[in-house]
Amino acid sequence: MNVYRRLFKVALPIAIQQIILSSMNFVDMLMIGQLGEVSISAVGLSNQFFFIFNVVMFGLVSGGSIFIAQFWGTKQEFNISRTTALMISCSLIFSVVFFVLAFFFPENTLRIFSPDQAVIREGTKYLSAISFSFITFGITMTYAFVLRNTEKAVIPMMVSMIAIGLNVLLNYSLIFGNFGFPKLGIEGAGIGTLLSRIFEMVLILCIIYGKKYPGRVHIVHFKSLSKSFFKRFMKYTTPTVLNELFWSTGFSMYTIIYSYMGTSLLAANRIMNSIERFSFAVLMALSNAAAVIIGQELGKSSFKKAKDISKKIIYLDLFLVVLFVTPMIVFAPQFVNLFSVSEEVKKLAILLLRLSMLYSPIKILNGLFIVGILRAGGDTKFSFYVEAGCLWLIGIPVTAIAGLVLKWPFPVVYSLCMVEETTKFFVLIKRYKKGSWLKNVVENLH
Repeated sequence: MNVYRRLFKVALPIAIQQIILSSMNFVDMLMIGQLGEVSISAVGLSNQFFFIFNVVMFGLVSGGSIFIAQFWGTKQEFNISRTTALMISCSLIFSVVFFVLAFFFPENTLRIFSPDQAVIREGTKYLSAISFSFITFGITMTYAFVLRNTEKAVIPMMVSMIAIGLNVLLNYSLIFGNFGFPKLGIEGAGIGTLLSRIFEMVLILCIIYGKKYPGRVHIVHFKSLSKSFFKRFMKYTTPTVLNELFWSTGFSMYTIIYSYMGTSLLAANRIMNSIERFSFAVLMALSNAAAVIIGQELGKSSFKKAKDISKKIIYLDLFLVVLFVTPMIVFAPQFVNLFSVSEEVKKLAILLLRLSMLYSPIKILNGLFIVGILRAGGDTKFSFYVEAGCLWLIGIPVTAIAGLVLKWPFPVVYSLCMVEETTKFFVLIKRYKKGSWLKNVVENLH
């Protein structure tokens, strides 16, 4: 099958799912935006905590996906289920930790991200309401990645479409008191999100077990987990989890720095992130699809073919970045004007969105190298060192000094934080050309 056909067979459903998810977040922000800037910032802070959980889970499932994609290359379904069993076990451990923090200590948790007491007070209502969804989302995300890596990406896409539609309906009903529901404001948004995520988990489990798809787990798969299997899994997965943890907490540090520079700036950053996730959905999907296809070839030890495929994906990624970025820069005011915020916040959001788009080619390629290429071959430890090192040793210190100590204008501060991405790009491209990521990590695994 043609490389691009294979790529889009996996990438298209993921992209549609990402677009729908981003659309839901976008609609949520629009609805919550009707409640005012404090509510936008409050949900933004709560979602920042969920974002950390989300990327840690992404580290876990993408680390596990290295094994699933390579096992799928030689159709080893029992080993796929063994890997899934281990992923589910780790997922529950992470989920419970985040649930406890969100349910029992929401105010203390949010205080880490902002000093604004009004924002924290509102955010506590939302974070408490969605707390149990950390557990359901962890299970759903695990199975979604299993399906993607066994070339059944359409299923999690369809499940997400249904769940997101339900979420928007519930949020509209519970935030504003429509269709006979009570008017709960920001707390209603949290309850709507929780109910839709419970539904999403139940639906995906029913499909996997009902259709007997690869990755369904039974007691035998837990019992079959050997010490050698566990050690090799952790060897490649632990760096991906640490990678995403350090990256997400570092990204949160940027948010904290911005919050101390002003609540208006924090609200503008929230708006920019919502629009950016929507516009980059296809490009993020391409990185995930690249990991699946390249991983399958590496699982068959087809190293030359894997390298050739990676080159084609890089060229395609560059083309798509230019295609998506240009209209986002031109029509930035039209996107931002959809939000009911002050003129000051709108101006900041437009500026921030345009700056983000200008730096997007480097950011997107970095994501492709780490998630789609190096990680597919198990080169996870190097990726972790590069990502964490550039962020924590370059990006955060430079941004903090420029924004909080020197009090430089925000456009300058934001541009300086991109020094980290540029440094990372040159290191990653050198590693890619070296070819040390071309490995079969599941060979002779028992």
